[in-house]
Amino acid sequence: MSLKEQFNSLSSFFSLDVNVSVAGHGSIVVDISYGESLYAFMSAYKFGLDVSKSQTRDLVDAATAVTNAMKFQVTLHHPVSEDMAFLYGTILTDGKDAFSGEPTANVCLLTHSWIEAQLGQGVTACVALQFNKGLIRLNQTRSFQSGATGSVFTEKATEETMCG
Repeated sequence: MSLKEQFNSLSSFFSLDVNVSVAGHGSIVVDISYGESLYAFMSAYKFGLDVSKSQTRDLVDAATAVTNAMKFQVTLHHPVSEDMAFLYGTILTDGKDAFSGEPTANVCLLTHSWIEAQLGQGVTACVALQFNKGLIRLNQTRSFQSGATGSVFTEKATEETMCG
């Protein structure tokens, strides 16, 4: 699934370097990206965690703290449908965002406190975010490994578009 296929009618959009005050952790910089849903992204290392080695409960607690902070501190927008302007999940990454042939690992916590093994939407949002930051190029395939299950998804951005 490519961004072009995923977004025939919807484009990705981003908010970079959004500061939120997270209980017990102080000010954390979060990136927000859209891939059919809105996700908050940050490195698990900001919480002293590793997405592949830390206890699941610790990852859930950190992502839940970010989700709760986002609900009260950040007003989300969608350029086409305000009904889509809500946080669907928080994704903790391994911080290895620059392109590599090796998979980057992440854990996605949906806002109803479910760990998702790997969501195509979350992976698409991550590719869009990495493309926007200049970390990957168009048609450069990126691999993502679930910190929860070890499953690997691949994705690439195929076209840059405008939305809203």
